[in-house]
Amino acid sequence: MVNFLLPITFFSKNYSNSVAETSAMIAFPLFVIFILVQLFRYPSRLKSILPSKAALTLTGFFWVMQIGSMLVSYSITGETILTMGIIHSGIILFTWTLTVYVAWATIQLSINSERDERQFIKSGLVALGIYLVVVILPQIFVTLNIGHLNSYVNHLAKLFERHWQMHGPNYDFYRNGSYVTSEHRVNGFEPEAAFLANLVGVAYLPLLIGLTAAKSKIWGHTRRTSSDIFLNSVFAISIFGVLLLAKTTTGILTACIAYLLWIFWSKGKGRWSLIFLAAFGILMIVFAYFKVGVIHNLLNQFLFAKGGTDNRLGGTIGLLLTFLTHPIFGVGYGFTSYFIIKNVPESTTHNFEFQHVYSQFGYPNLSDLLGWFASFGLVIMIPAIWLLCRLVARSYLVKYRVQMSHLSDDSKRWNQAMMIAFITMIILAAFSSIFVIQVFLWPYLLMFFFYRKHIMRLEQELQP
Repeated sequence: MVNFLLPITFFSKNYSNSVAETSAMIAFPLFVIFILVQLFRYPSRLKSILPSKAALTLTGFFWVMQIGSMLVSYSITGETILTMGIIHSGIILFTWTLTVYVAWATIQLSINSERDERQFIKSGLVALGIYLVVVILPQIFVTLNIGHLNSYVNHLAKLFERHWQMHGPNYDFYRNGSYVTSEHRVNGFEPEAAFLANLVGVAYLPLLIGLTAAKSKIWGHTRRTSSDIFLNSVFAISIFGVLLLAKTTTGILTACIAYLLWIFWSKGKGRWSLIFLAAFGILMIVFAYFKVGVIHNLLNQFLFAKGGTDNRLGGTIGLLLTFLTHPIFGVGYGFTSYFIIKNVPESTTHNFEFQHVYSQFGYPNLSDLLGWFASFGLVIMIPAIWLLCRLVARSYLVKYRVQMSHLSDDSKRWNQAMMIAFITMIILAAFSSIFVIQVFLWPYLLMFFFYRKHIMRLEQELQP
């Protein structure tokens, strides 16, 4: 059953806006069923999904702080469409909490050995390959004005595409049947192009970087490790291509940072090959920038001379001021919109999106990192960052112990690949959080808890 966990998460359409997005996706009931089936087959594993006293204490502390913050903010804002409201915010936050638990429990019950880990990763990469061919490639053709694929793309979107709530025909990303046929940008089944860039760049690209850098073999049909490295390198380069073709600043910058990390982790001929490829690519991009109009416009629109940034700038400033005025406890989940509009610079409000959407229906958090600080405050964010840093430190200690252990060379390379992938994912997620990433979606939660379980498994196996 471990083979179906990551593939399920590609179907990201949500069927309700009354609860957290993840709990309104098809993955939620399927994962709950998976947990129940596993417990029915292996009743002794129940204790592995019972939260520890420390976890319950931290969760209780989080909820007490958030309820207090939301009540204080509600006393200021009252009932307004600019916030989720005290009841709705509580429901959303509860279902997010439930999502985190379900993701953790799913990994706890399914990943118990290196063999399980390999099956989990291999099935995810196979599903990604199918996703690229069946979903992404036709969308790329549509952006190249190959019109006879429009109906195919729109039909898939109707079944599986996740949509934002739109406000009127002048602000509808899906007016022609799907995001890609409306906006001519690749998005997969995600609501926007940037979220596809986050999905493939943060959840999956680190795996391929780790496998190639550590020279770890994962594909059974290849006879030599070099064949695996070549296959995974081609796979990784195709993802870099998707990041660029998504036509989003997030994708372009993620591709640049990920490639630098790939060079950093690689050694010997692999590193020099990547450096040569990067130099050649830069020369080609420079040439195309000056000689190819499409490339020139693409880089200017989404990187060098990006326009329409008033709302992102204004929202970022508004979030920063919201945090600075409520630094300790934050304003509570679902209440940042009211304070963003209160703090947003007036000079950034003279545009259609602010005047006809954000000012009337609420201002979204356009920087997740600042959104977390503004919502939860230092009282929650400092412990969260400390726990994450401690897990990263534990990964380095385990990596050292693996090198000194008597594990087989194949296992050592696998463990090294997973450690590289984990650190790479953390760096890319941290960068993407400057913009919008939604780290509590299923792929990121499963991958994070997968890496955590990997570290804990090694700690137990390497005990003297």
